[in-house]
Amino acid sequence: MSSPDLTALGYAFGRLAGATRFASPEIRRVASLATVAGAWRAYRRDAGAGDVGLAHQPSSDPSSILTTDDLRRDAVALWLAANGVPAIAEAATTVVRMVNATRGFEVDALRLLNVAQDAVAQAAAGGPLTQTCGLADLNSDHPLRGLTYVTAAVDVLITTPDFAERSGHEALLPLPSRSMLHYVAAEPAGCWALNLALVARGVAPTVIGAVPRTAFRLDLEDVERAVAFVDHNRHVASVSFQELEHIETMLWRGRDALAGLSRNARAAEAWALVVAFGPIRRTQIARALGLSRGGADIQAHALAAAKLVELEAEGLVTPALPASSPSPSASLKSGSLSAAAADLDHAMTEIDRLLSTRSRAG
Repeated sequence: MSSPDLTALGYAFGRLAGATRFASPEIRRVASLATVAGAWRAYRRDAGAGDVGLAHQPSSDPSSILTTDDLRRDAVALWLAANGVPAIAEAATTVVRMVNATRGFEVDALRLLNVAQDAVAQAAAGGPLTQTCGLADLNSDHPLRGLTYVTAAVDVLITTPDFAERSGHEALLPLPSRSMLHYVAAEPAGCWALNLALVARGVAPTVIGAVPRTAFRLDLEDVERAVAFVDHNRHVASVSFQELEHIETMLWRGRDALAGLSRNARAAEAWALVVAFGPIRRTQIARALGLSRGGADIQAHALAAAKLVELEAEGLVTPALPASSPSPSASLKSGSLSAAAADLDHAMTEIDRLLSTRSRAG
């Protein structure tokens, strides 16, 4: 089996580290909100979809931390608000206000989170996953240094029954006329707790869900787990970099669109929430910014007037697609290039006339 590709992984993390280092304070604030939203998506991936909504009906968008009906959302936001580093705690506290979160984790889940936090704080790099990934003995300036704490925590926790992942199995499904073989996935273990602990401690900033469940598989060889871990994190780092680029682009778009609006500070703050979370309700904007319902309506309509969002039923505010840039042909028909284009068309017409005349003369 092939060995882990550290070159591509180092490039992905180095590019992300550079983008994070030079990000403006505004981009960092929005990225922290987006990180909390991403932590919820990673939780659902690791802990399973669960029973969501009334009568276990799925939400319209269960992966969105603002619009899901999954009651576990409250627990994730409350725990990050209470245990996260300042930037994450502040962002999670904003989410707690926005969704009016009240229900925390049960005792068993809190126990797993405590175990995960202890592993992150105490783990020493040098276990089998760390060694096989080639992450041991990296200097403090290396872009992959943060991942050594991640793999070290996995090395500690994989010997804990609550974290070790088991493989699924095939089973016979009895039917009226015959039986059918089908695959039964294994129940999720404690990987979700480690990923939440990593986000809370800011071990690998802007990288969300760094540990795939495959890293805890006892039925795989160390090299198989290492390759899966490295490939997963290369993808995660690339997605995180694209997210930062997206945030920067969207904030610039908002600044341009709101530049002509007097007293646009609150509208810009509302736009930052849309950039971080996507679809959002007006009541959630009001709670996040400390506005009245009417004040949130004003900001929503200001964003709609600037063609940044669309206002939908039940107070939902969704990002609007940016206006498509004009095609090259359309740009040449108007604006500063129109005169040059006209001259070129005239010259080409004259050349065609001369060539046609010479052809007839020949």
